[in-house]
Amino acid sequence: MRGEAWEGDEVAERYFPFISAPRFTLREFARTPSMWFWFTKDAADLEWAMLQDPPPSPPSASSLGSSPFRWDFLWDGASAEEAEPKQTGLDAAEVASILERDLCERSYILTGSLTPSIFADSCKFVDPNNAVNGLGRYRQALSFLFQPAESAVEQVRVRVLPGGASGAAAAIEASYVASGVLKLPWAPRIAPWSGSITYLLDAEGLIFEQTDVWNITRLDAIRQTFTPG
Repeated sequence: MRGEAWEGDEVAERYFPFISAPRFTLREFARTPSMWFWFTKDAADLEWAMLQDPPPSPPSASSLGSSPFRWDFLWDGASAEEAEPKQTGLDAAEVASILERDLCERSYILTGSLTPSIFADSCKFVDPNNAVNGLGRYRQALSFLFQPAESAVEQVRVRVLPGGASGAAAAIEASYVASGVLKLPWAPRIAPWSGSITYLLDAEGLIFEQTDVWNITRLDAIRQTFTPG
């Protein structure tokens, strides 16, 4: 309009390469860090099986219509059930002891290395950023997040909460301080944060719901995730 020569778009061409990239699928974007940001432009593609394109299948009548995008392909490889027999009949104090060991010795909220026999397979796991239904999916999701050797869960305290009204689920509460390095090409380090977990137990003594609350905001967690270490 003003006769000026085109000098390029710094934001699209340098800082956020995906803006000016050709059309791509969500899987292609997720496995190609060089498309994400300026500081990941030299990172190698991710070879995770869950990010590879599935083999083509013939269209069916049900697939031709409009439907919401499904995110569950991310955890399709997760086992729906755990092979280890469940430890039913434990009282809340015994479950609390196992949880304390898994948090202290195995940092399970960062690694997924927990005792599956005290959780219901259909357990719901909620934190400020995510909600996952199913024990297998939760464990697989955690296995992709943190570098175990550079991450830690400390200052663990676990206690059984006083019983509520008749028929109310037994509950356990745990507090902790955690920190770590994420398994991303730019190795972001997440500064220590405090968390409080509430576990609800069913009539068999299995955990059917785990809710984690942090002392940092969701925005701060996301900001740290995209800040190079």
